[in-house]
Amino acid sequence: MYLYLLILVCSIFLGTEILAIPTPVAQLTIYRLFALSTIPLLVYQVTRARQQLKIATANTATNVLVCFLIWWFLAFSSVLWATNLKGWFQHLFLMSIGMSSIIALYAWVNDLRMWKRLITGAWVSVTGLVIWGYFEIVTNIYLFANVAKLDKYRTFSSQPMTRIPITTFENQNDFATLLLAYLALCLIMYYFSQSNWHRILYATSFLAASYLVYRSGSRLSLICLLLFLGLHTLSYIRLDLKAKHYGAGIAIGLAGVFSLVMMRPSLINKVTSLFYFGGHLNELSGDTIRMNLWRNGLIFLGQTAGFGVGLGNIEHWMLENAFWTTNGQQLITNMHNWWLEILVGHGLLAFFVYVLAYSLLLIRLLQIANQSSHAVGRTAHALYSFMVIFIFASITSANNMLIEWHWLFFGLIISFVKVCDARQNQAKKKARFNKSKDSLNYLKEKVYR
Repeated sequence: MYLYLLILVCSIFLGTEILAIPTPVAQLTIYRLFALSTIPLLVYQVTRARQQLKIATANTATNVLVCFLIWWFLAFSSVLWATNLKGWFQHLFLMSIGMSSIIALYAWVNDLRMWKRLITGAWVSVTGLVIWGYFEIVTNIYLFANVAKLDKYRTFSSQPMTRIPITTFENQNDFATLLLAYLALCLIMYYFSQSNWHRILYATSFLAASYLVYRSGSRLSLICLLLFLGLHTLSYIRLDLKAKHYGAGIAIGLAGVFSLVMMRPSLINKVTSLFYFGGHLNELSGDTIRMNLWRNGLIFLGQTAGFGVGLGNIEHWMLENAFWTTNGQQLITNMHNWWLEILVGHGLLAFFVYVLAYSLLLIRLLQIANQSSHAVGRTAHALYSFMVIFIFASITSANNMLIEWHWLFFGLIISFVKVCDARQNQAKKKARFNKSKDSLNYLKEKVYR
């Protein structure tokens, strides 16, 4: 199944727009074909003689997968109260494809060697997009992008430094989010590499992607880049921190914020300006519109008693039931917040299940980072750092349900945890066996004497 998974991985990270075929129902891509074929293949594998699907019981990855499946079922159940069935079906289709790819990686990745080869395929694919991004900002040639929409101030021709990389994505924010995941891939390739020349290549690709994040113009993505660097740098520093140290840090942080506000009162005005309380529509900034979207979403959640508006129904509710306006220069209906999209669309219970799965992954990755060997431990921390910054980076994109690569990337994280837990359990069994063997030999020797 390695070749099958490799095609699945490369087809999504290289860009689903390539070789895509539009149909009346949905866009047909290589990734979607392979992802949709996962469940029939698994059923066939299980029904074959002497073929069994291995499910690791004492494994964090299994618990996370169960949480994801419960989340999918709750989202599916929202059809009972969804008012826009077309939106519900479209989002269920995308979510089902994502879940299928996660299940495929969980089921068929059973050793670290295969996992590393898939990561290599992902790195090579995104490296192609990085090169493509540089081609765009150097030549001003965009194959898929709407340049008229992208070049808002008509400066791309006269001012090359204003050009933005976008490749196959809908907007530069989505591409920047992928580049943040690519940073983790570069680090993983670096840590597992045994060649200095290869390490130079991976370090160079890391720097090249970091520059493209800067050129994307996404403020939050740039902050996430700096946060990623800071978090991963901390993995090289061993600090023996106690409760009093954390308390002191929080106190210093609060004092710093209070001092900053006292010295710069204008900061309060900048924060309050995010909240719209009435006025001319053309005065609304993009940040204010986002805040209104989030406020409307929380109102919808209350109106539905915590059940949510239904999968794929947020935009419909924004059109029909919005309390706060989201119409500045143009009407915006998408939440622009992955976490609130789950909370408002799927409901409180689904949101709790998703947060639980996310927390389980974060905790286990940190444990692996502290307990494992150099390459595996560093890899775990690189993935941990990405998951932390994705909490914020996922807010930059309009709709993460439509960003298909993120499902597969989380599938790779889950399969990594599965493999690491399996290795750890196997090592414990071996240690127990050796201990019992030593005890038996000791008893035999004592009896003999």
